Amino acid sequence: MSRPSLLIALSLALAPGLLFAQETTVYKTTNADGTNSYSQIDPNKGEQRKVDGRDPALPAAPPKPKTENEIACERAKLSVEMYASDKVLRRDKNGDGELEVITPDERAAETELAKRQVTAFCPPEG
Repeated sequence: MSRPSLLIALSLALAPGLLFAQETTVYKTTNADGTNSYSQIDPNKGEQRKVDGRDPALPAAPPKPKTENEIACERAKLSVEMYASDKVLRRDKNGDGELEVITPDERAAETELAKRQVTAFCPPEG
């Protein structure tokens, strides 16, 4: 195997470990001759640091995407808030392009539906 191919193969083999490195504690000690040693084992007199395996110059990892249930929960909670407000709500009820005011009975029914959705999609609080 040629040297460049070997380097590429080695880089690919090590890349996942670098990408998914987890936070760990590193201990720094100074030996009698003045050299610094780094270890994950506590020497009982070393300086302790938390490291996460990421280059601090890189931007923070993007937030994980929300699950379908988390999205549905947020929407249901927003619906409950919207129907509980004093705002006049309108929607196209029959598909003719004209917005009609939602009646109090429709508002009550939609509020009840939104509350059931919160119960179904949101984890219990507390």
